[in-house]
Amino acid sequence: MIPPNPVCVSGMATLSWALPDEIAMHARIGTDLVGLPIHKVVAFGTPALQDLLALHGMRVGYLVQAFTAQPDDDAEWERQMASLIEGVRAAHRLGAAVVYLTCGPSGHLRWQEAADRFAARMTPAVEEARSLGVRLAVENTLPVRADLSFTHSASDAFALAEQVGVGVCLDLYCCWQERGLEQLIADQLERIEILQVSDLVVGTSVFPNRWVPGDADLPLERLLASALDAGYRGIIDVELIGPAIELEGAESALTRSVSWLRDRLAASVVQEEG
Repeated sequence: MIPPNPVCVSGMATLSWALPDEIAMHARIGTDLVGLPIHKVVAFGTPALQDLLALHGMRVGYLVQAFTAQPDDDAEWERQMASLIEGVRAAHRLGAAVVYLTCGPSGHLRWQEAADRFAARMTPAVEEARSLGVRLAVENTLPVRADLSFTHSASDAFALAEQVGVGVCLDLYCCWQERGLEQLIADQLERIEILQVSDLVVGTSVFPNRWVPGDADLPLERLLASALDAGYRGIIDVELIGPAIELEGAESALTRSVSWLRDRLAASVVQEEG
C-alpha cells in the first residue's frame, strides 16, 4: 500500500495559545505533525517540549521563522539570523526535518539585489542546517505581505531557493492563479519541502483571512491532485489564520481541515493503487 503524505497542522491558528494546550489540541484532531514558530519553541525550551510531545504522541514537522528586517538593518538581520540558527539547532534536537522562513522585505532594492543580499546573509544558516541534517525552505507569500517577503510567486520562490541552495515551502493560497503552476510543481518537485493548503473567498479585502479547505473558492482539489500525481510525497500542511477561523474556533476549523485533507489523500492512494 502506498503511504499517504504526512499531514501537518500549522501553529498559526493557535499563536496565542500556551504550548501545553496547543499540543494537546493537535493530538485530538488526528494530525501526524505540528509546525511551530521558532520563538515559541525557544521560549518554552526544547527539553520541556520533547516531554510534552512524548506525552501526547505528537511530533514536530517543521519550525518556522519570518524575517522582517529591512535590507540595510545589519544589526536586526544579525539578531534574526541568530534566531534562525538557534531554531535550526532546536529542530535538530526535536527531530524536525525542515525549517522554513520568509526572506524579508526588499526595501529600496531591486529583486535580484535583494536576492543576492539575502543569499549572502543565509550562508551561515545554510551551512549549519546542512551540518545537522536539517533542510531549509523559503516560502512564497501574498504581495500584501511585502513586509515579510519579496517572493510573491512560486517561480520567484523557486528561483531564490535555487540561488540560496535551499528548498521551498509552497503555499498554494498565495500562488493558485500563477501561470503554469502545475507544470512548475512537476518540474520543481524535488525542491518542495512543504505544501501548504487553505482556502480563500475571492473578493475578500481583509488579510490574513484563510478558510478551511473546501469552504471557499480555490481549486484546491485540482491543485493538490496535480502535486500528488506528479509524485509529491512530502508534508502537506494546513495553515489557518484570520477572522473566519477565530469565529469558528481553531479546534473545529483544524479538525475539519485535517478531515478534508485525509479524505483527498485516501482517494489519491486508492486511485493510484487502482
